[in-house]
Amino acid sequence: MKRAVSPLCGPFFMNKERLTGAILFFSFTGLIILYFWEALAQSNLMVERDLPIFFFPNLKLWVEALKAGELPLWNPYSFSGQPLFASLQTSILYPPNVLLLILPLDFAFNLTIVLHFFLSGWFVFLLTRELGGSRPAGILACISFTLGGFLLSIHNVLNTLQSATWTPLIFFFFLRALRERSWKYPFLSIITILIQFLGGGIEAFLLTQAMLLFLAVFSRSLGPRPTCHSWKWRLSLTGIIFLLFAGLGAVQIIPFWEMTRNSLRYVGFSYQEATRWSLGWMDLFYVFLPDFFWRGIEFYKTDQNYLKSIYLGVIPFMMVLFFFLGKDRRKGWFGLFLSVSLLLALGRNTPLYQCLYLFVPGIQMIRYPVKFFFITNLFICLLTGLGWDALTSRLQEDPQKKLLSLKRASLVLAFFLVLILLTLFLFKSSLIVFLETSFPVSKARPWGLNLHNLERFSFFALLTFLFFVFLADRKISFKKGQTVLILLLILDLFLANWGFYRRVDPQAFYSLSPNLEVILSDPEKGRIYVDPMMNKTELPLKVEMDGLIYYILKENLYFEYPLVHKIFNTSGFGIMTYHPYQDLLTVLNEKDSHPGATDILRLMNVKYILWHKAAPDPGLNLIRRGETYVIPITPAQNNPHGPRPYQTIVAHLYENKDLLPRVFLATHYQVVGSGKERIDLIRRKGFNPAKTVILEETPEPPPPVKGLMPDQDRVRIIKRRLNQMDIEASGTGPRILFLSETYYPGWKVRVDGEEGKIYRANHAFRAIALGPGHHTIRLFYDPFSLKIGLAITLLTLIGMLCFLFWLVRK
Repeated sequence: MKRAVSPLCGPFFMNKERLTGAILFFSFTGLIILYFWEALAQSNLMVERDLPIFFFPNLKLWVEALKAGELPLWNPYSFSGQPLFASLQTSILYPPNVLLLILPLDFAFNLTIVLHFFLSGWFVFLLTRELGGSRPAGILACISFTLGGFLLSIHNVLNTLQSATWTPLIFFFFLRALRERSWKYPFLSIITILIQFLGGGIEAFLLTQAMLLFLAVFSRSLGPRPTCHSWKWRLSLTGIIFLLFAGLGAVQIIPFWEMTRNSLRYVGFSYQEATRWSLGWMDLFYVFLPDFFWRGIEFYKTDQNYLKSIYLGVIPFMMVLFFFLGKDRRKGWFGLFLSVSLLLALGRNTPLYQCLYLFVPGIQMIRYPVKFFFITNLFICLLTGLGWDALTSRLQEDPQKKLLSLKRASLVLAFFLVLILLTLFLFKSSLIVFLETSFPVSKARPWGLNLHNLERFSFFALLTFLFFVFLADRKISFKKGQTVLILLLILDLFLANWGFYRRVDPQAFYSLSPNLEVILSDPEKGRIYVDPMMNKTELPLKVEMDGLIYYILKENLYFEYPLVHKIFNTSGFGIMTYHPYQDLLTVLNEKDSHPGATDILRLMNVKYILWHKAAPDPGLNLIRRGETYVIPITPAQNNPHGPRPYQTIVAHLYENKDLLPRVFLATHYQVVGSGKERIDLIRRKGFNPAKTVILEETPEPPPPVKGLMPDQDRVRIIKRRLNQMDIEASGTGPRILFLSETYYPGWKVRVDGEEGKIYRANHAFRAIALGPGHHTIRLFYDPFSLKIGLAITLLTLIGMLCFLFWLVRK
């Protein structure tokens, strides 16, 4: 018997289920567009914290390189040269970044950030449904995750945002892979895990994989339905997923691991540095009252300032409470996940993290435990949806008793909230004066703003409890109630976090300042060196965003911003700095050091020095006395939480007249095998760097060159690209060609068409031994780690395609 077909069904019509899904899709899309309207429609570039000083400059570099037909393997501009592709945080292979190659860069940059808010919401919705939640539960979880303060806080740490976005979808596919006998969901798990890794948020990636391993062993901890597979089968499947991920991602994993092994991070951070940004116990108030205890920018290094906001309001936590009061068998597991992830995020504020730091290999390479709060936030949002289902289920099972208890509790809480609002309405001014006098918090965040946050929280909490009263009295049905609750949650989170991101007009971002004009007008393109003291500066007066861009990024040459203008820099945003090179920077940054204290700046080809005060050095020519800044001084021990005093400094831009060329010929070399001895020699200025090069090993004698002998030494750079440098050199005798470019595995050289050897010189740079005569030298970056990684990736991909083809044929 044939089933009757509705006249509204078919290829050109939607049934009710699809229509509802379409309405939800377009409604959520519209909400996200409205949430980021100023970034999408007004062409304002998003520049919150790390975005303009690391992520955008590096993205701009590799996007322009690809458009010019060049592989973005090496970055010659930062730290005198460092890997670009191998640095996972640059996200060159991250699939959504294809938008950067298609659309105008500024708009595409904003769009990729906004896209992750959109994707994260849908992924949380899918995961909530997979966990057994209803559609309203999925919507509540989606809204709380997308519009909550946490996701907006990490949008400036782009790699964390990119990777954390995929965690709920990975859980969704993995739970299905454990439950169903199909290769579709394991395959999708592999792809999403790979995408998460390529996003660059290594902490989010590692914690997600640890969760997958836990789910493989305890499959019923999250899944609403039991799996018929044994734990051995589940672990075997998980191992296959991890193995195939490693094979597909080898093209990125192996270069990244090589860079990690050669970086300062591989040694590990001190416990104090690794846990500097840990979630504080007082910070938990921020989920209800944004920044209530925030004491200003002067405590940036000591307070938890990684997250600008974790505001969620009262509704999610009421739903979490209802979930744990319900009968769900998984509430013990959810409580475990929340507790462990929160303890990790608290970092040094609990003994747990210190134990992990001491006994878990590799955790010393991870900084800022507050990053682990992303998994806590995810589970709170999931329970926001599941809690609504638990509430409706309990009320339907036992309406009289439960409705009465809910009504009484809601009325009592609503009464106290009315008292708070009435008190603030009548005595707010007097209360502000008293609090500012007796308990000063911060000039940047006065008590007036704190009380405003308390006022708005009390207002929305009052609406929430009145909603429960109406629900208990059956003045509103569950179906209408879920709509009201969703709208109330949207209104609360939207108004609390809307516009809580910095943006600037692109013209103000790209335009030049006096310091930039001086450096860019130099035909020799000499390197810059910025005194580390300048990276600690603040402005004495409050200015708008355009002013911050001008004074901090442009005049102060802050971190990686010079990369936007292709300026060669001795420093940058040091995520994984080459360890020997960092040794030289450490010498430069020693206390009471000055530009001429060592020969390191000469060796680095530093032509422009930005110093925090006048430097009476005959080798320095003052070009410009720049802007005035302030630096906070460590507070007195008897008043560590009081207002911090400031020191005033004036930026001075100097031209270094004693710099050595980017490449030059030295007549002598000295072999020093010990790294400590090399550093001591360089620190003491115990050699003439223009004539003598310090090597780790004795160079092989160069072969003789036929032809006419030159009458004098000459060297010049013919061509320079990201991954290549062509040089002509002529020497009247055996010479050492020194290059003030960072030595790194993967760089190769051909001298007169023959393969040569690059030596590590002056502890962190490159040198080539040349015989007398004329030479053509080509240096090129051709890392073996990339080749072997690419080979493994291609073999894995071919194997997987063959397997899929066999499955289809079967």
